[in-house]
Amino acid sequence: MLSRYIIPLLTGWLMCPLFLFAGKQEVLPDTNDRAFSFRVSGFVKSDYWIDSRTVVGAREDLFLLYPAPVVLDVNSKDIHGDPVYHFSAAASRILTRIDGPDAFGAKVSGLIEADFSGVSNADYNGFRLRHAFIKMEWERWELLLGQWWHPMFTPEVFPTVVSLNTGAPFQPFIRNPQATLTYKSNLSRWMVSMIAQRDNASDGPRGATPDYIRNANMPNLHLQWMRTSAHYTTGLAADYKMIRPRNFIMNNDTGEMHYSSEMLGSYAFMAFAGYRQDLLQIKGKAIYGQNLSEHLMMGGYAESVIDNVAGIIEYTPLNHLAVWGNILYGERVQGGLFVGYGKNFGTSDPVAETGDFYGRGHDVDYLYRIAPSIIFNSGNLALCTELEFTAAGYGIPDYRGRVLDAREVNNIRLLFTALYFF
Repeated sequence: MLSRYIIPLLTGWLMCPLFLFAGKQEVLPDTNDRAFSFRVSGFVKSDYWIDSRTVVGAREDLFLLYPAPVVLDVNSKDIHGDPVYHFSAAASRILTRIDGPDAFGAKVSGLIEADFSGVSNADYNGFRLRHAFIKMEWERWELLLGQWWHPMFTPEVFPTVVSLNTGAPFQPFIRNPQATLTYKSNLSRWMVSMIAQRDNASDGPRGATPDYIRNANMPNLHLQWMRTSAHYTTGLAADYKMIRPRNFIMNNDTGEMHYSSEMLGSYAFMAFAGYRQDLLQIKGKAIYGQNLSEHLMMGGYAESVIDNVAGIIEYTPLNHLAVWGNILYGERVQGGLFVGYGKNFGTSDPVAETGDFYGRGHDVDYLYRIAPSIIFNSGNLALCTELEFTAAGYGIPDYRGRVLDAREVNNIRLLFTALYFF
């Protein structure tokens, strides 16, 4: 129990000297002579699409993940088998960059970005915060405080596709409140992050909520190394988080309430690379990890031990592999191809006979996607189209969470998008 308090305190204590050391790098003059400047940018975006069947997605399926399973009615008719279309302008966004006076010997800047896709389907078309952070830059150190992409997204290496999903569920897609410290040495960068959750949160008995990681009293920890040269970007990363799915367990037979402190720890390892030469871009990433559902990827966990009499429920994570590759060529006319593959390796420990699964895709053995695209650029206007073929192998998980007798279900999405940048 004491470790619940010691670990967060030690984490903060160890990182504080790094923050203070970064603040002592008096490379830039500490002056208030530089006035504030504001730059507003963004784009107006309209999406039009048709799916060959019902899909699993978000924001009225503007954010496509994978096809929905086959569900047969009394006459053996698949209720998810009919085509579905939709139009949307909710992904339009606005961004403000702020540059101001130096502080603590660092160049200080800020960013605020918002769009209209809301935080859920119920809030679709609602104005919502995407990013908001303060950045302090010294000669070799950089400190970011606020909400930004989770470090596993890697803004330096992510898929260039037309779809809003940006390669999910093979590519992480999540923004988090965080404190991220980066050390720059020649071509390399070392990054350490302490991360919380907000709009994208872990799943559990009460649905998706940041409460599970908050109640664990320990931030998501991330360590990353990246090397960037004129044409190449490569990197490795390790990620660890802990959640507490329940604070109490109710015995339905006796009505007794039992305090619960059971935690679930999970890890992820990542490797990525990118190459750019003239009009050619080639990128790829591989992730092996546990309980990654908040990243809009496959993953989650299951109940491994259930003892209602003693008031004990323990958990075991699902293990998944996700890999993708992306190639893009051109300038005024750009042709692209995205290929992704995901595999479910089951749980680390056996699942309790009456245990529940939490997360995403516990009944999916594998996923793959092939998505060619073409983009026509003229000034600030881009007209884009993409054909996205996604397949999911649905089956029944066994006592180790491994999906048996998988049956493949496919969806084809034809997408047209118009963007006007300002």
